[in-house]
Amino acid sequence: MSTDLERFLATDGRAEAVQRVRAEIDAKGISYIYYQFASVTGRIMGKGAPADHWERMAQNGFQLVYGSTANLFIDRHGNYIGYGPEASELVGLPDVDTFCPAAVGPQDRARLLHPCSGTGRKRPTRAAS
Repeated sequence: MSTDLERFLATDGRAEAVQRVRAEIDAKGISYIYYQFASVTGRIMGKGAPADHWERMAQNGFQLVYGSTANLFIDRHGNYIGYGPEASELVGLPDVDTFCPAAVGPQDRARLLHPCSGTGRKRPTRAAS
């Protein structure tokens, strides 16, 4: 049985689309990509990476904690709201169809949107001191 992530990566035409994006990156001299996702409050979040890593990011995505989708708020005691250090992680995989070279600012930049999916893995917890 395959996972949601495996089915997403195996979508018909995705490998060819990843190659098309690489061709556009090279043709336009894009050197940096911002991988974006929206938090539950609508805030645009994400991670940036050199465009040299495009194929790796398209295949493996990037990992983040569930709390990042809630803007990583903490309560007055310094505890994350809703998600502790033992919470599962998410992975953001680029939606290749959302690739967009920068319209303003440095022209060697681009962005993509990411659907996020749970990895099911628990983050390691620190031993009590």
